[in-house]
Amino acid sequence: MPFTFPAAPHADSQASVCAACHAAGTGCLLDVRQVKNNRSTKFQITQHRLLACAFESFTPGSIGDPDPTRTFKAYREQGYKNLEEAGKIIFPSDFELTTAQKGKVDGDVFEMLEAAALWNVAAAWNSFMDTGVWSHPTLKKPQGAVPTPKRKVAIIKMPRGGDTTQLLTPSARAEYQAFEASLSGRGMELRLSTPDILGMRIPDPAPPGFEIFDRPIPNLTIASQQRIERALDTVRGAFEGRHFLFAIAVKTSVRSDRLYQALFEANVLKYILGYVLRGPAIRFYAHMESLEGADVRGRYSAASMTSLLTGGTPTRAIDETYQALKPLETSQRVLDDLPTYVL
Repeated sequence: MPFTFPAAPHADSQASVCAACHAAGTGCLLDVRQVKNNRSTKFQITQHRLLACAFESFTPGSIGDPDPTRTFKAYREQGYKNLEEAGKIIFPSDFELTTAQKGKVDGDVFEMLEAAALWNVAAAWNSFMDTGVWSHPTLKKPQGAVPTPKRKVAIIKMPRGGDTTQLLTPSARAEYQAFEASLSGRGMELRLSTPDILGMRIPDPAPPGFEIFDRPIPNLTIASQQRIERALDTVRGAFEGRHFLFAIAVKTSVRSDRLYQALFEANVLKYILGYVLRGPAIRFYAHMESLEGADVRGRYSAASMTSLLTGGTPTRAIDETYQALKPLETSQRVLDDLPTYVL
C-alpha cells in the first residue's frame, strides 16, 4: 500500500485498497460500535496496521524514502489522512475519529518512527565498522569514526513497562539484585528505569543472533515492527554495565507536571549503571518534537546527582535536550555521537 494513493479509477486507488484490506480483516480501523463499554468511541486506530499501510515500502528518513527530508509530523499527518479516508470509504455513513483518539496513539507512532530510523543508524555504523567503507546515501560518515568490529552498536526500542535488568548478564544482574535486596531489607527501593530507547555496545565476540543489528529496517510492515519490538528477546542476558552507551526518552511533548519523570530516570540510571554495576558514564538524552507548554530546557538543565556526589566537575542529568523534528536529522545527530564514546 502506498504512502500516498493514486486517484481513482487506478487499480491501486485508496477505495480499492482499503476495501480489500478491510475485507481481509487487516484494516487500520477497529469497529467497536457494538461493544458495550459506556464510551462514545465508535472506531479505534490499529496502530501497527496504520504504520504498515503508510510505510509498506520505506522507513521514514532512511534508504528508500522518496523524500527523506520530511518531518516526523509530515509522515504522521499523511498516515492519519490515509486513515480518515479509509474510514470514509469503509463506513461512509457513520465514520468519525476525534483528535483525542489520534492523540492516544500519536506518541507511540512517533516513538516507532524514531526507533526505526535509529535502528538504521546502527546498521549503517556496523557496516562501516566491519568493512571500513562508508556507502550510506543519505547519512554522512561521522567525524572521527575509526572502523573496528569491536565498536559495533545495537540501538534498541525498549517495551513499555519492560525490565532493563533483563539485558544484564547473570553476574551483572546478581550484582543489581544484591543492591536491591539490601535496600528492600530497610523498606526502600531504587529500581533501574526503562528508557524508551537504549544504545548498547555489542559485546565482542557478539553472541548468536546479534547479526540482526547489521541489517537495516527497510519498511514498517508488521514483520519489520515486530523485529524492532522483539529485539529485547535477542539481547536478553548479554550485557554488563560497561556496554551501556546512551538512553533516550522520546516524547512528542511533555506536560509541566511530568517534566521531572525523565530527570528521575536519568539520575537513577546513571547511579545504578555507574556505581552499582561500575560501568562508564551513560549519556541520557531527551528527544522531543515540541518544547512548548513547559520550561523544558530550563528544567532539563538540572545537574546530575551522581556528578555532584563525586565532587568533580558537575554534569547534567539529561545530557542533551534535542528537538527531534526530522528522522534524518535525528539519525545524523545520534550517529555523530558514536565516535565520541571512549569505551
